This record gives sequence, structure tokens and C-alpha cells, in this order.
Amino acid sequence: MAQYQLDGKTKFVYGLGAAPFGIKENGFSYFLLIFYSQVLGLQPFLTSLALTLAIVVDAITDPLIGYWSDNLRSKKWGRRHPFMYLSIIPICLSYAVLWNPPTLVLDDQMHLFFYLLFCCILIRVFLTFFEVPSTALISELTSDYDARTELMGLRFMFGWLGGIGMAFLAYSTFLAANENGNGILQAGGYVKYGLAASALMLVGMLVSSLGTHKAIPHLHVPPEQDKITPSVVLSEILDVFKNKNFQALFLASIFFGTASGFTASLSIYFSTFFWELKPSQLAIFTIFQAVAAVCAVPIARFLGKKFDKKRAALGSFVVMLMVGPSMWLSRLGGLLPENGSDALFPILLTHNFLQVLIIIVFYILFGSMMADVVEDSAVDTARRNEGVIFAARAFAGKMVAGMGIMLAGLVLTLINLPRNAQPSEVPEETLIDLVLYAVPIEAFFYIAAFFMMKRYRITRRQHGENVEKVSSI
Repeated sequence: MAQYQLDGKTKFVYGLGAAPFGIKENGFSYFLLIFYSQVLGLQPFLTSLALTLAIVVDAITDPLIGYWSDNLRSKKWGRRHPFMYLSIIPICLSYAVLWNPPTLVLDDQMHLFFYLLFCCILIRVFLTFFEVPSTALISELTSDYDARTELMGLRFMFGWLGGIGMAFLAYSTFLAANENGNGILQAGGYVKYGLAASALMLVGMLVSSLGTHKAIPHLHVPPEQDKITPSVVLSEILDVFKNKNFQALFLASIFFGTASGFTASLSIYFSTFFWELKPSQLAIFTIFQAVAAVCAVPIARFLGKKFDKKRAALGSFVVMLMVGPSMWLSRLGGLLPENGSDALFPILLTHNFLQVLIIIVFYILFGSMMADVVEDSAVDTARRNEGVIFAARAFAGKMVAGMGIMLAGLVLTLINLPRNAQPSEVPEETLIDLVLYAVPIEAFFYIAAFFMMKRYRITRRQHGENVEKVSSI
């Protein structure tokens, strides 16, 4: 079957499909922990435990859904789109109720814990039914080495824009400061936030599904299987895990996901308590982050062409590791202006822009590297397992992002951050302890991810050879 000829519209709507995931990830990473622990009063450890358990359940379903979508046979609907269409409504409904817990669960810690756990499981599993098949389309839409970097770039750009756009609305509108103080620490705005986020997720998923539907006749159709048993499913999934290049990226995802989950969960605590930034200032941050997301796409493609994906990814990773904790350490070293001064905000804004730019460049290159594993694995297995490969990467990321959230909850418990406290009421010693815990934990997992990525061996030349070998599959 002739490969689908990509046009600009298809590239756009394919990338747009990541926006709902970005909205969800932003909400889970930056708002959910502080909403349930600081605002609703659930113990930080119980909050992080609920988020982690939900991730564990979700991570287990990822490879199964990936395998299912790899082997579904439907000439009219393809093997990816049925999952995408059927997941849209459940995702949006469950995300809306997450931010509006009923009164009857608010007065009991365990009731609130199980409510959070149940909602998070629903959201994550339903979103897997959309995200894994949608992401897997990249290796079917094109086999071109550089075009995949472009597609992955658009996907990460829209994913970040979705999350950043929703964060901007939250900081500037729903969680804005009012006569009662900092809106981030008030429950009222989160209900409206949840409804608005659900509506935007609905639009993004529907437009992306309909926009890529026309490619279905040109996509790969899996061969018929006589009998699918649990042992067959397990055997074929394990075949993918035997690929050395996949192993390298899978292990890197484990360490990188832990660090990312940990850092993202603590981000709003640093913004609110360590830097004492106002919601209106955080809204400005999101504008610059949106610009960084757009700039990252051509930069990642340029670096991937000039240096090969692996070298470019490792280089951006080193820069990211150096830039990330620099502001925290500078504050402890007395090198930064005091909180609230006119000079501090531009410094933090510049740092955040550079940090986000580097992170997105890395994510784009890393995702494109994973897309090239599809043909590398198919050389050995004689099967195209896009769904399993991207689901396994998601599996690693989600499992250990849960560990990162758990670590964040544990750190908050260890430093004894006061509940319902205003930023000026938190002791300086508590904030110093926050940095002293955060920096070494983040650095350890990032460095481990770097060394795992060095084991990846697919070059531009090898990818071309792999494409030729599996062209008849």
C-alpha cells in the first residue's frame, strides 16, 4: 500500500491531538496536588498516593491498549480511530467532576482520597485509549527520518500549548487573586477551570480524530491472526522489549519520567512559596512558555538534521541539566534580588523561557527517536508494533511519574509545609529544606536517564536501511 502523502492540514490536526493530553498533564502536574492538599485539606502523602496508584493502574493498561490497537482490523475505521472516537466523551466527563468533588466527601480524609483515586483512574485509562493510538499514527503517516521529527515537534508544541494555554486561563481568570487573597489557594476557581479544560479537550480530540480520518485507507492493515491468547499477547509484547534501542529509550523514560514528575509536582510550590509570585505573574510565564513551544519545533528539526537525533538530544539534555536548578541554587547563594523586587521577575522569566525551550527540544528529539524504533524492531519481529512501542514508553513515563509525585509528596511531608498557609507565613528554613531535597533528587534521575540514552544506536543511515528491509510488511 502506498504511503500516505502528508499535507499541511494533516500535520496540523495530528499535532493538535496532543493538546488534550497537555491540558490534562498540566492540570495533574501543577494544580491537582496543591488543590487537594492545600485547598481541600487532604494530607499531602495521601494526595500523592492517590495520584501514584492511578498511574500504576493506567501504566498496566498502556501496553494492552497498544497491542489491541496494533492488531485491530477494520477497513472502514482503521486500527487507531475506533479507540480515539470512543474515548472522547468519557475523558471529558471524568475530568470535569475531578475538580468538583461533592460535599459529602470533603469532611472525611479517606472519602476524599478514594474519590480522587477513582477520578484519576478513570481519566488516565480513558485518555490512554486516545493518546496511545493517536501517538502511534506518527510511524504510519510517514517513514521519513526528518518528517517524523517535524510531526513529533508539532505534537509536542500543541501538547505544551494546550497545557500552557489552560494554565494561562487558570492564572489570569479562574485562580486570579481577589479580595480573599491568592486564588490558587481558594476552591471556587477550580470548578470553572475543570469545566473549561474539559470543553477544550473535547474540541481538540474531536478535530484531530476527524482530521486524520481521511488517512485510514492508506494506513497499515495488520495480518489476520488465527487465535489470540494471553500467552501470544505477552510473547509479542516481550519481543518488542528485546530490541536494544528500545531498551535504551525505555530505561531513559523511567529515570526521566521520575525526575519530571517530581519537578512538575513541586513547581507550583516553588512559584507560590519560594518565589512568592502572584497568579498574574505566573500568567505572564505561560505566554513566554507558549513562545518557547513554538520556537522549539524548528530548532529541534535543525539540530536533528545537523547532528543526528541522538547527539542533538544528548546535547540538549546536558544543557537542560545545567539550567534547571540554577535559580534555586543562586537564591541559596545570595546571588538573586529579594522576592518582590522589580529585578527578580525578569530574571525568573528569562530562565523559565530557556528551560522550557530546552525541555521541549529534547522531548521532540526523544519522541522522534522512539518512532524510528518501529522499523528497527520490525526487522527482528516482522511486525509493526507502533502501539506497543509508544504505549511502553508511556508505561515507563507514567509509572515513574507516579514515583516522582510520591517523592514530591514525601518531601512536602518531611519539610512540614504548613497547610492553608500564605507565602509570607512559611519559615525560611522550610524553603531552604525544599531546595536541599529537590536538587539532588532531580539531578540523580536526570543523570541516570542521560547514561541510558547513550546506549541508543539508530542513525539516519541505519533507519534508511531498516525502512527498506520492512517495506513489504
